[in-house]
Amino acid sequence: MRKIKKYQMVMIIAAALGVSACGSDGKDGKPGEPGTPGIPGTPGEPPVVTTSAVAKVLDWHFGDGLVNVEFTVENQDGIPVEDLDKVELLSTVTNAQGFLADTVTMTYFAGESNSKGTLTHEGDGVYTLSMPREGVTSESVGIGYIRPGNGNNGMPRTKRVMLTQTDQYAQVSTTEDAKCVACHGEFTAATGNSTWGWHQHHHALNNDQEVVIVEACLSCHTQTEKKDGGYALNTLAMIGHGKMSDGEGGKVSKGHAALWGNYSMNMKRCSTCHADDVQFTASINGCVTCHTGLFDADRVGNVNHTGFTDASCQTCHGPDGYMYAHNNGAARDEALNRYQFELISVQRSADKSQIEVTVKATDADGKSVDIAAISDATPRGWATIVKHGEAVLPGRDEGHVARSTAGVTNEDGSYTYTIEHAAPYEEGEVLVGGVDGRIAYADGNAPITVSNIKEVRRTSSDGMKCLNCHTEGLQGHGGQRGGFDLGGDACTQCHSAYSWAPGKQGEDYPMAWGPLVHNMHFGDYKVKRGVNDMPTTDKNKKVECVACHTGEINLEKVAPAVVLNGLDENSVYGITAISANCAACHSTPAAKAHMSTQGGDFNVAVTPSAVHQGESAEFNVFDPAPIVESCSVCHTPARMAEAHQY
Repeated sequence: MRKIKKYQMVMIIAAALGVSACGSDGKDGKPGEPGTPGIPGTPGEPPVVTTSAVAKVLDWHFGDGLVNVEFTVENQDGIPVEDLDKVELLSTVTNAQGFLADTVTMTYFAGESNSKGTLTHEGDGVYTLSMPREGVTSESVGIGYIRPGNGNNGMPRTKRVMLTQTDQYAQVSTTEDAKCVACHGEFTAATGNSTWGWHQHHHALNNDQEVVIVEACLSCHTQTEKKDGGYALNTLAMIGHGKMSDGEGGKVSKGHAALWGNYSMNMKRCSTCHADDVQFTASINGCVTCHTGLFDADRVGNVNHTGFTDASCQTCHGPDGYMYAHNNGAARDEALNRYQFELISVQRSADKSQIEVTVKATDADGKSVDIAAISDATPRGWATIVKHGEAVLPGRDEGHVARSTAGVTNEDGSYTYTIEHAAPYEEGEVLVGGVDGRIAYADGNAPITVSNIKEVRRTSSDGMKCLNCHTEGLQGHGGQRGGFDLGGDACTQCHSAYSWAPGKQGEDYPMAWGPLVHNMHFGDYKVKRGVNDMPTTDKNKKVECVACHTGEINLEKVAPAVVLNGLDENSVYGITAISANCAACHSTPAAKAHMSTQGGDFNVAVTPSAVHQGESAEFNVFDPAPIVESCSVCHTPARMAEAHQY
């Protein structure tokens, strides 16, 4: 809040009451100097009130033991700030190997005993700041930022403003801001949002007031780890690779490291975060975040790197030496491109008892492939019917689509899969089907996925947006689900309202796509387990729904399919569709009670509609009647957008 001095308050009150300047004898005083019309702060005009300010760096450079910065400051109306009395400077310099290493922060504050440096006002809001900095010379290279404000003049602090790129600016980042934003969303929009993790308010701006992410982080989280703490306890390499300090001298997997171990990212695809043509410089800190065994004394057949320095690394792993083959996901790309499957049709057999899925396959050169002769991949057909916009799951006891039991190569080279255990034929039915499976390669499996799920399933989400974070195509369930053509939509073939299978550990929570995703990314699923291994997991933070959704969330368009739940076939119950999704985050008794008043039901009685002969045995089919909720009366698309900040 801006401080108002006593004499300023008197003038404000006088102006408000219309009191003119008078002498003590009641006679008119001398005429004042004429003011400049429309210019606050000049005689005859209102005083300058600064509610916010903008700084721009005009020039900066290192000198012998000095950091010198020339900058301007203007208030929200573009009026130069003439009485600045406080500026913070953060400065980082490179070491002998060219890595950002040492960070210091200093503050000039007029009249304060611990003030550093000097601040000279050149006029018209232009200032020169000169700060002492041990160890720097006119040849030093580094980065940093300034932050003027919050002194005795009452001016609010500006955003952090990065030092402009000069000959002394360290070009050290191989990570691209745009690639961070692709997963996490816009930085400024995420303030208070856990999609950015920690103290995202520490971002900086450039002179065009554009957000600077990576280099702002590097100002503190340098490329040299400080064992005794300090700014670089966790370097940006550690944060980015997800091997972070445990506070006791060791490292623990966090954040991005969790994405390597599941079906989200390929740790060998550096261009997910780094520049496409990145050239790495070997360093102890950078390499050990992935190659965690470098310091093991008993490394069989390998060199124990204990005691090595960054200079040592570059001796062996320089441009002309051995460098680990960072092939940028080439092996996986080869597997993903080895075969391309095209869905031709999904239709009933002549006697309506089976569903037939017909597909074609080509190789990387576009030549036709006989699917029956493929030996290095496991394509398999699947199909079912769609009800209330969701895939019905009568194929397996725990709720999966029905899968093929036979197939035949056709005269035109296509292949037709026969699905025997699909749901019985219904007049006017809608069919969904396709092919999934694995393509094996040295480091694992790449998924095969093709279907018409996008054409027949109702949705407000955009499965392709999942690929912003899940860059490898959501290769879940052993690497046989979720290709690049479908993204998250591939998951909805089994993760439908009709899936009553329990969680992996036997937990009772909905496996339908909407509630499952909300629980995993923003809801109770992780919170109740004390797990925070995803950059988006915090149900108390507002999130940008459009990170996953198409743009407008209209509850009137939510199909009223009851979401099944249960631990086994004898405990199946249902939750109404809107409540099942909203309760993933809004899980308090009061919130659930409110949903119930609008037609929501968390314990829908569900009885089997029939006994179905599945792939393994006979089991019940659960097909509850739809239930309509009236949430959309109040929760309109506009109010949803406002409340969820998208």
